[in-house]
Amino acid sequence: MTLIGSDSTAQPPGRDEYPQRADLRRMMNQNPLPTLPLDLIDPSSMVGDEGTIQARGVLDSLNNALATGDIKALEGCFYADQAYWKDQLALTWHLRTFSAPRTIAASLLETANLRNVFGGVEVDGAAVFLPATPVLQFIDCPLVFKTQSPSGLCRGKMLLLPVVSDEQRIAWKIWILSTRLESLDVQPEDEDLLQLPGKKLNESMDFETDVFIIGAGNAGVALSARLKALGVESVMVERNPCPGDNWALRYDCMQFHIPTAFCELPYMCYDKELQTPHLLTRQDLASQVRRYVETFSLNTIHSVKVLSTEYDEVAQKWHVTFASPAGQRKATSKHLVMATGFGSQKPNMPQIAEPQLYKGISVHSADYKNAKLLREQGAKSVMVIGSANTAFDVLVDCHKAGLDATMVVRSPTYIVPLEYVCDKNSLGAYDGGVDAADKLILSLPAVVDGQLARGLFAMLAANEPQRYAALEAAGFPVLDSRNPDCALMHNLLERAGGHYVDVGGTKLIEEGRVNVKAGVEPVAYTKSGLRFSDGSCVDADAIVWCTGFSDSNIVTTATEILGGEPSTNESAGEAQPNGSEKRILGPRDIA
Repeated sequence: MTLIGSDSTAQPPGRDEYPQRADLRRMMNQNPLPTLPLDLIDPSSMVGDEGTIQARGVLDSLNNALATGDIKALEGCFYADQAYWKDQLALTWHLRTFSAPRTIAASLLETANLRNVFGGVEVDGAAVFLPATPVLQFIDCPLVFKTQSPSGLCRGKMLLLPVVSDEQRIAWKIWILSTRLESLDVQPEDEDLLQLPGKKLNESMDFETDVFIIGAGNAGVALSARLKALGVESVMVERNPCPGDNWALRYDCMQFHIPTAFCELPYMCYDKELQTPHLLTRQDLASQVRRYVETFSLNTIHSVKVLSTEYDEVAQKWHVTFASPAGQRKATSKHLVMATGFGSQKPNMPQIAEPQLYKGISVHSADYKNAKLLREQGAKSVMVIGSANTAFDVLVDCHKAGLDATMVVRSPTYIVPLEYVCDKNSLGAYDGGVDAADKLILSLPAVVDGQLARGLFAMLAANEPQRYAALEAAGFPVLDSRNPDCALMHNLLERAGGHYVDVGGTKLIEEGRVNVKAGVEPVAYTKSGLRFSDGSCVDADAIVWCTGFSDSNIVTTATEILGGEPSTNESAGEAQPNGSEKRILGPRDIA
C-alpha cells in the first residue's frame, strides 16, 4: 500500500535513511492552537441538537466527497489553517497522523477506497458544543463507520471549528479527524480464551508461534493477553529470571508518580486499596505482572538473551536465536514485537577524572537498592547526582535513613506538582474510566494534546506563582509550568525523564533538611568525594549517580537487543544459485 502523507518519502528506502528526528516543542510552537475571534459563536445558539445538526452537515459533505472521489471537495471539509487526521489502525493499518487539508484529503481518499468504507461515516450519538476557551470553541462529534477490507467496526471523533464563509455565514470545518479500529468481525475478542492453558514449551526444543515478543514487562504482557483473547498465539522472552522482575529489581523505594487508573492492564484491575490516591510501589507493580502472567497462563521464557534475529522477506518469517538456562534455542514467528521500552537499557555513568582516588561507595541508580544498605557499608553522608524523579526518590530515602544528603543539580529542573498530573482534565480523567479517558486523550495528535496539557498546567501554576519560591530561595534552580518552554509531554516522549513530579521531595530542600549544590558539574573524584567545575569540592561517603540512561538512539539500542553489533555492516541479501535473490535482514537492517 502506498500512502501519500506529510511523513512519506519518494526516495527508495536505505539503511541510513531514517525519518528526521522530531522536536515536539518546536512543532507546538510552529503549530499553535487555533484562535478564533471573540464571540464568534454565541453559546446560546448551540443548545439542544444544534451541534449534531451542524456535524451531520459536515459529514454529508465528507461522505459525498469520499463516494465521488472528489479530492477538492474533500479538502474543503477541513479547516484551512490547521487540520489533522489521526488514524489508529482503522484505514492505514498503522498509527499515523497526517496534517494539512491537501495531504489529509489525498491520504484519506486512498485509504478509504482500499478499505472499502461502506455506509458512510455517521454521528455516533450526539455532538456537543464546547467553548474550551474564549478563543477556542469547537464541536466534539463521536463517529462510527465500518470497513469491508477487512470487515471491522471503526469509531472515532471529529472536532469542528467555525469559520466565516464568503456569504458572511458561519460554516463548520474539521480541525481534527480521529479514526480507530475497534473490532474485527472476522476475529472477535473472547475473554474466555484467557482461561485456556498456555503453550507447552519444551525447553530443549525449537518452536514456532504467531507472535514473538521480546520483553515481558507491562507492555509485553498486556499485548500477549490481548492477542490470546483474539485467538492469536504469542510467546514472550524476558531477560529477567521471574515475572515482574522489571519492577521487583528496581530500588526499594521506587513508586509511580501518576494515578493508578492510568496504569491499569486490560482484563485485570489493581485491587481497590491500591487505587488513587495511592501511588503504586515497585512491589505493587511486580505482583500485578506476576498475577497477570499466572492467571492468564501467558507463554513466557525467562533469563533469555537474544543472540541473533533474522527476517526472511521472501517467506515473511522471523527467526530468533536465543540463549536460555536450558541452552540455545530458535523461534520462528510470523510477527515480532519489541516490548523493551526506550531510554532504559544502558545506565549513563559519567566518566570523570581520577576514579581510583575515591575511597567511598559510587553507584548508579540502576544498581541502588536502599539507603539502609549504604549505612550498613559505613556511609554517613551521601551525594545524589541529578534532580529528576529518581534523584528525588533516592534523596528522600537517604534522608529517612539518617544520612547527611546533598543533591547536585547541574541545570534548572522542571517541577510539576502531583495534583496537576492528577487533575480531572489531565491523567486524573482515568479515574472516571480507562476506556472513556483513552478515547478522549488518544484521539488527539501529540502536538495538540501536548499544548492542551501545557496550557492546563500553565493556568494552574499561574494561580500559585509563589509555590516554589522557597525552593528557589534554598538554591534549587526550579522551572515551573509558567515557563513556556516546559511541556511535560516533551519530557515523557522525547527525554524519557528530566523532570520531577513533586510528591513531596522538594519540602526537604525548602526546609533545609538536605543540602543543594547547583549550577556545577563534577569533573573529578577526590579521595573523599568530588571536585566540581567551579573548583570546589564536596565530601561524601557515598555517591549515587541518578544520571539516567545513555541509550537515546533507539536504532542502536534495537540493534543490540536483536543480537547485533551497532557497527556491524550487515549484508541485506545473498545471491542464490538459481539466480533468485533471497532477502535476509539482520539486526541492523531490522532496527
